[in-house]
Amino acid sequence: MKITIANDSYKGCMSAIACCDIMAKALNDAMPECSVNKYPMADGGEGTTDCLVFATEGRKEYVTVNGVFGNKMTGFFGILGDNETAVIESACASGIQGIPKNRLDPMRASSYGTGQLIRAALERGYKKIIVGFGGTAVSDGGMGALAALGMVFYDKNKSILSPSGAAMTAVVSIDSSNVIKELKDAHIEFACDVENVYHGKEGAAYIFSPQKGATKEQVIELDAGLQNLAEVFKKQLNKDISNIPGAGAAGGLAGGLMTVCKPVIKSGFDVILSYTDLEEAIKDSDIVITGEGHTDSQTVYGKLPMRVGMLSKKYNKPVICISGAISKDAEVLKDYGITALFSISRGPISLKDSMRDSENLLYLKTFNIAGLLKLL
Repeated sequence: MKITIANDSYKGCMSAIACCDIMAKALNDAMPECSVNKYPMADGGEGTTDCLVFATEGRKEYVTVNGVFGNKMTGFFGILGDNETAVIESACASGIQGIPKNRLDPMRASSYGTGQLIRAALERGYKKIIVGFGGTAVSDGGMGALAALGMVFYDKNKSILSPSGAAMTAVVSIDSSNVIKELKDAHIEFACDVENVYHGKEGAAYIFSPQKGATKEQVIELDAGLQNLAEVFKKQLNKDISNIPGAGAAGGLAGGLMTVCKPVIKSGFDVILSYTDLEEAIKDSDIVITGEGHTDSQTVYGKLPMRVGMLSKKYNKPVICISGAISKDAEVLKDYGITALFSISRGPISLKDSMRDSENLLYLKTFNIAGLLKLL
């Protein structure tokens, strides 16, 4: 039996690579005769760099950058196997992962570190850059990243502003003359799986900032700031980013970067798919297994299990989804190529306990599913 695993990470718990390794071990332990192909996947957010480095036998490079609140940290970007392409995920330097809920503060948070990573890759000579969006703690409209790339923001008193969510409303003018020149000759790809616009009811502030700690009042202020930034960009750079689908990704970071480059925008899944032979593996498989941390009705909006399901449906391949948690409304995925849904949980268990024992739970669930597959 030929089995293909195409799995996302279990956010905050296990990487996509770890999930694939555990599942493959369980399948091989239960069915030594089976052949297993592993494809760690991501959607542009956390884990995108690792998945692309894994797929292309590339490597990572490290650089000291600013974290969300200005703290120094070791950031990284991937270099793909072609030794020409750098991949940067916004979740690295601007990520929400690891920040306690009571410390989240989108008014102070800045995407400066992500800009530093992009700048470092360009200054090291990489002319093709893939930027992945998702999993960030920022809502600064890309102000921080742009500052790291050389843009200067001024208030009404001609004073230089320090980039943050709160500072967006104070921006009156900008100076882009010192933006790093290497951007002009670079080929930039955005790995982005959301279509939200820059500001407004379907924009970055209203849709994403509440999960980053914004109060109702702060959501309104952040949206006003994004609208102000968009107007300044349009007036001074002749770049109208307000209604571009995807501009609201990562707290507007994607839209901000659109003012200094002309990116090719692709879904995160499609970017990783283009560097693998996953489609051929699925076509040649008997069973496909996928999964993510939490599967619910929102998964149909382009998340990994849905994309794997639709790709497998093209070749009439059955798909088993094994996720950390499965909501009741996830049954809708059966209209998108998913054959069966399983949670790794065994009986009533707290989220804390489930995450702590996730590796063992995933192994046991996969091992037992393999027992059923042996009957086929």
